[in-house]
Amino acid sequence: MKTYYSKTYLILICFALLIAATSCSKDDTTNEEAIAKAEILTIADEILQIVNDHRLSIGENTLETNTLATNLANEHTEYMIAQNDISHDDFNQRSDRLIDEENASRTGENVAFGQRSAQEVMTAWLNSPGHRKNIEGDFTHIGIGVVKNDAGVYYFTQIFLKKRPDNNA
Repeated sequence: MKTYYSKTYLILICFALLIAATSCSKDDTTNEEAIAKAEILTIADEILQIVNDHRLSIGENTLETNTLATNLANEHTEYMIAQNDISHDDFNQRSDRLIDEENASRTGENVAFGQRSAQEVMTAWLNSPGHRKNIEGDFTHIGIGVVKNDAGVYYFTQIFLKKRPDNNA
């Protein structure tokens, strides 16, 4: 009796390992994409943390993430990669959407490329008076886009907005 159960158990284990081995090899690309996305999310999260730590250190409020601003930042970052250049092209359109759809009273934008980490890009932005002004500005929300091009170079966009107080409350 023991032999029968042992053989059955051994066959089931071998079958499970075979399925696991073949399914893992098919998902290599998906796993690499998932790792890349997690890496980018981590960089965006780190940028937010550094922005908010800096703002707190100078007595400013922290910024909350905003879904529309994040989507616009990611779209613009993809656009810059397609153009192979950094720019503020069409910022007025992004700003108008935030004003119309998020009740923003003011907006700002920072872009960069080539830095390899959240700390590197934030150091570059904080060392630039115009970028620093946005980071330290009178804003309430932020969207952060981080995308790596095919050559492995990161492109970054920060979109800032100040939401008007909700008068419906």
